[in-house]
Amino acid sequence: MRAFRRVVLGAAAVVLVVLTVLTLVLGRSSAPRPSAVAMAAARVHTANHEGNGEEEGGAEAQAYTDRAYPATDVTIANVQGAIKADGKAEKRGPGFVARYWESLGPNTLNVDKFGTQSFIKPTQWSGRETAVTMGNCRNNGDCTLFVGAAGGGVWRTNNALAKQPTWRQVSADIPTNAIGSIAVDPNDSRGRTIYAGTGEGNASGDSEAGLGLYKSTDEGNHWSLVPGSTAVASNRSIVWVAVQPGNANHILIGTRSGTRGEGSNSTSGTVAGPALGVYASTDGGATFSLVLPGTANEVKFDPNDPNTVYATVAGSATGGLLRSQAGGAVGTWTPIFQENRSRFTFSPVPLPNGKTRIYLGDANGSGQGAQVYRIDDASQPAATLTANNNQAWTRLSNSTNGTPGFAVYNYCVSAFGGQCSYDMSIMSPPNRPDMVVVAGLMHYEELGPYEFQVSPVVGPRSNGRAVLVSFDAGATWNDATGDVGGESMHPDQHAIAFDPNDPNRFFVGSDGGLIRTSGQWADASSQCDNRGLQDVNPGDISECKQWLSKIPSELQVVNAGLSDLQMYSISVNPFKENDAMTGLQDNGTVMFTGSKTWELPLTGDGCDSGFDATDPHFRFHTYNNAQMDINYDDFNQNSWLWIGDRFVVGFPESDRFCAPTVSDPVHTKTIFVGAQSVWRTSDGGGDRAFLEAHCNVTTIPGKDPSNLQFTGACGSAADWPKLGTATLTGTGFGASKSGNTISALSRGADDGTMWAGTGAGRVLISKNINAADPASVTFTRIDTSSPLPPGRAVSSIFADPTNPNHAIVTFSGFDSNTPTTPGHVFDVVYDPGTGLATWTNISYDLGDQPINDAVLDTGTGNLFVSTDFGVLLLANGTQTWTPAADGLPPAAVSGLTIARAQHGHAQFIYAATHGRGAYRLKLH
Repeated sequence: MRAFRRVVLGAAAVVLVVLTVLTLVLGRSSAPRPSAVAMAAARVHTANHEGNGEEEGGAEAQAYTDRAYPATDVTIANVQGAIKADGKAEKRGPGFVARYWESLGPNTLNVDKFGTQSFIKPTQWSGRETAVTMGNCRNNGDCTLFVGAAGGGVWRTNNALAKQPTWRQVSADIPTNAIGSIAVDPNDSRGRTIYAGTGEGNASGDSEAGLGLYKSTDEGNHWSLVPGSTAVASNRSIVWVAVQPGNANHILIGTRSGTRGEGSNSTSGTVAGPALGVYASTDGGATFSLVLPGTANEVKFDPNDPNTVYATVAGSATGGLLRSQAGGAVGTWTPIFQENRSRFTFSPVPLPNGKTRIYLGDANGSGQGAQVYRIDDASQPAATLTANNNQAWTRLSNSTNGTPGFAVYNYCVSAFGGQCSYDMSIMSPPNRPDMVVVAGLMHYEELGPYEFQVSPVVGPRSNGRAVLVSFDAGATWNDATGDVGGESMHPDQHAIAFDPNDPNRFFVGSDGGLIRTSGQWADASSQCDNRGLQDVNPGDISECKQWLSKIPSELQVVNAGLSDLQMYSISVNPFKENDAMTGLQDNGTVMFTGSKTWELPLTGDGCDSGFDATDPHFRFHTYNNAQMDINYDDFNQNSWLWIGDRFVVGFPESDRFCAPTVSDPVHTKTIFVGAQSVWRTSDGGGDRAFLEAHCNVTTIPGKDPSNLQFTGACGSAADWPKLGTATLTGTGFGASKSGNTISALSRGADDGTMWAGTGAGRVLISKNINAADPASVTFTRIDTSSPLPPGRAVSSIFADPTNPNHAIVTFSGFDSNTPTTPGHVFDVVYDPGTGLATWTNISYDLGDQPINDAVLDTGTGNLFVSTDFGVLLLANGTQTWTPAADGLPPAAVSGLTIARAQHGHAQFIYAATHGRGAYRLKLH
């Protein structure tokens, strides 16, 4: 995950409530701007990945995960049951005849310069790319390139070297959009045989598990399941695919664990599945067998000997880089670099002398920093290579500042933290073995906007060191993260691919899409003289000059048309139809104004957003953990005001990564946040004049004397009181279904009704949510009356705008885990006189599949719900769920929003997909 998130330096580690997707899917110049965005948000950025256990979804992930709760994991039976349920609904056909979902994009995401990490120039981003693989290159000099997205499927361009490649999504035949690896069969001289390993293996909260291995023989136009892969890789993530040169029937895959579950404010569930490791097939994929157990990372054949294969295994005392000289057969694997780390990356390349060189990168751990190594003869005896703690390997990194190897020391760790299990890659082109590219984490502390957020200050001595290149086999390094004109790569690098005709030109896939080096290099070392390093640490100037002595003359952004952004939710301006905001994974909160080209004013992880009840120009958006900006001037770049101090300075409660946040539909400048209690601001987070003077995000904490961000003053405790006296998740509301955090909020269209749901299955209602005295706000728990709703996570609540005592409540998880209290969608009516609610299960023929969100068209009584496969409709007066309309790609829909005209009837439904952008359905 990512770009930046706001957080105060020195704050306690933020609880990561990971967000994921089920099967079908399914983180600068001297310009005065870094401000709260630049504030050590990088710390949360890195903390959200590093330390993520393979089975717990994150070291600080919530105790209960929505998809699995009340069980501990999601089983293959759960997943297959959901797929079956969706398949039955699909066969019933669309509920609307001749109605189609309209794609809103973004086909192109324009990023303001203040949304980047360099703050120098605008750019364009797309979604998280997990695999980048070069295909066939033709006589005209252009090449085919395949890109695998975390939530957007497989994309192909046949003109990868054009100024702006033309992209096409080509994986409609694959029943999931979560892609972890792509391989071109080296035995197909045409380059048309492609394998796609489904499921992302980057160990983040939304590294979605997959459904096996898929094969295409026509460059991705059509795909079919490799049959033997289901038994060994379903509910796992295939992180690498390797086909033996000279034997197309010999296929190796490496698997890691993945997660399941996606909703606007939900958490993820870990996945139970087949044993992890390296699997081999010798019959073209008809069957696979486990040949090397463990958490695999990469699997590659030796470029000089097709019978020799290498693989990395993480998290084991016997792990590291292992070698088989018998084609990968079981029992033939021996460590040649032995170490216990969370992840490894390596690149074998042929040398002119016939030997094989291997570049290797490991993760930090056991008190050691992340390192880069090289061996120039990988055929040596294993005992020789591993003796004396792998002493035969040349260590290319060095922990001593000022040495040449310092450039790649902790290449996936910065001063704000590390996330080596999430983003690390090393690659050397086969025709130039002395050239090697190492990609990892942005060193934010070496960028101007962040230099004063760490101690001691090191100054802007690099361009971020997220991507480093060596031309002399690792003796010296250059920083390729930025070009001479100020274009900067997005943080969090995952994959590298070279132009086979010119390795100076290579592609890097990251959380922000794809970028390409021009193939030309330039000496930008003179820039080091103008970065103020002499005022910080004069010794850094020589290091800066080395790192910038050979950098890309131009970084070419190639994201236009690559529409694979991962959305969480959408808010729509009630005063203007084509004015909407949506939060993105690692790519901020973006603005829709009617075009398929959207705008990103601020970076970070975008979560909930909203508009004011009476002021058409007032809006808010949130980052992780309820950190928030407001704007009194639409989305004017210079008018964003930070009001999030309450949630980062001594906040006393736990909340979700995307804490549910809603705007009051009646009262101006009133916003609610759900943590363990409900918190409210009634004045837009503080006095406007004060916020504009001290909390504008154009000012820099620690550098601008007027700036008071992260002191507790910008969105103070007084401006954000807790409502009521007891936490909604605590024992004050009973012993049952206690714990967890608030997972859903919905305001009625009256003066004071608020509905709230929790991750443990509680549902509560307040009738005086806007009481002048915050402590006098009361809630009534309504999930205890018969018939009991399920004890699973509440995924959404939609309060009926025509009747505040009526709501649609949906649940995540599976009926099989709560067999005595089944149901996914409920019609709930509250009686204020008795304090009780009537629950009606309207799941009908929906099947056992989790629901992410719901909206009710009050004009017709039609109900729409989103799933991990699309959007379903329950027409008024029926008991049959059908697809809402045609035209929506197979994707997890995280959030639904209904937009109304002034007469109150619905006009459009907006759908936020987690990997395929936004869609809109016209209703009337």
